[in-house]
Amino acid sequence: MDIKQVQKVNRETLQTVESFVNDKDYYGSPDNYGLPNQVYHLIDLPVNEEITYVDLIMFLQTYFKKDKVRYVEIGVSVLKTFYQVSQFLSDSDLYAFDINKPNPKIASKFESVSDDGQLRRYKTKNNNISYFQGDVFKKEDFEKFRDHVDSKVNIVFSDAHHTGLGLASEYSNFIQDFLDDDFILYYDDLGNEAMRYIFLDIATDIHRKRPDTTSALLEVNGWLGQHEHAHLNGIITSLNIGQILSDNNLSIPRQILR
Repeated sequence: MDIKQVQKVNRETLQTVESFVNDKDYYGSPDNYGLPNQVYHLIDLPVNEEITYVDLIMFLQTYFKKDKVRYVEIGVSVLKTFYQVSQFLSDSDLYAFDINKPNPKIASKFESVSDDGQLRRYKTKNNNISYFQGDVFKKEDFEKFRDHVDSKVNIVFSDAHHTGLGLASEYSNFIQDFLDDDFILYYDDLGNEAMRYIFLDIATDIHRKRPDTTSALLEVNGWLGQHEHAHLNGIITSLNIGQILSDNNLSIPRQILR
């Protein structure tokens, strides 16, 4: 599957959603689902053919050649990214970690299986979904979350608390022990120096343990597509990211770190 085919699936998924969140739920969230008020009006606008981070991650994971993928998203907001992943993958285990309750507008599109308050389980397209409500700064929340993750995971998409301390907490309390041999660790919007410093520290730590890994900084459109500036993203992966992008003529601005 090439990148254009991936984008086609993702754009068709977006077109099935008239609105990702309503005003009542948005303003009822303690942090507005992490969706800044100044861009709230952009969340439902059509996304063009430029590559987004969802396109890139779903394209890269095809190189794993796995029938079953384990995906973790830390900071799912209104579930816009997570929903695209849930409709792209099949027969996979998908895990969401967020401080908010699930956004009802998108959660209603999944088949509910169980709900114990902090952990809700769903199904969609033969995917098993586990939604854990927790705080990235609470070690005990990650300890409980770890108990629900059956085994090591292939993809971690980090988009929660955009601080160096947030990234460090995610890594030390969960990520460092849960990466499979085939993995993509992807960080959205490394918009401040503290985040970039921690990202480089994490990349160094992983590379020290697994010298075959590649890390890079990329400039990629986010969940709002062309309606927002491209984000500086970070990726650490078992894949040869530079070779894959070159082989597929993907002109994504990038700095390969190792």
